[in-house]
Amino acid sequence: MSVQKMTAEEFEKTYVARLSNRKLDWNVLKFQEEIDPRYKRAQMRYIGRGATANNDANVIQADHFTLSTMVLPQGCIGPLHLHDDVEEVFFVIKGKINAMVELNGETVEIPLGERDCISCPPGVQRGVKNVGDEEALMLVMLGASKPNLPTYPPGSALEELRIKRAKEREAIIKNS
Repeated sequence: MSVQKMTAEEFEKTYVARLSNRKLDWNVLKFQEEIDPRYKRAQMRYIGRGATANNDANVIQADHFTLSTMVLPQGCIGPLHLHDDVEEVFFVIKGKINAMVELNGETVEIPLGERDCISCPPGVQRGVKNVGDEEALMLVMLGASKPNLPTYPPGSALEELRIKRAKEREAIIKNS
């Protein structure tokens, strides 16, 4: 149906995502936490599925990007990973994080506080670390409706697991 022919109710049902009907998904990245408890974090999806491809009927369908919030508990890390096809934006809503990027074979940390933002181009290893005294809350955007699954540093336990899970992800996308 054309957007121009939608009723206000149809438009709202299709294009509005409210906090009241979102829930934190602590399981979407649990496979990482099983490798290292410091990788614990939760995602709340608003637009699109993100790179995880978990089917969530409660999101606004994405045409060009994904948008979610991420809770990063005190002392926890979003591990280094690489998106080969999209830029990824981390916008800090609450807390203090260090963005980690790999430049010239070295991982550097860039401190970010509330309302600070970093945009990581495709092909750059990136991650985040909560260095504050409370949980951090970030807005996360990926520059495609269905980004490729990220990769992890070669030889890491996360990369080995990613290879194993890649087939599962493709089946989720294909069947939805």
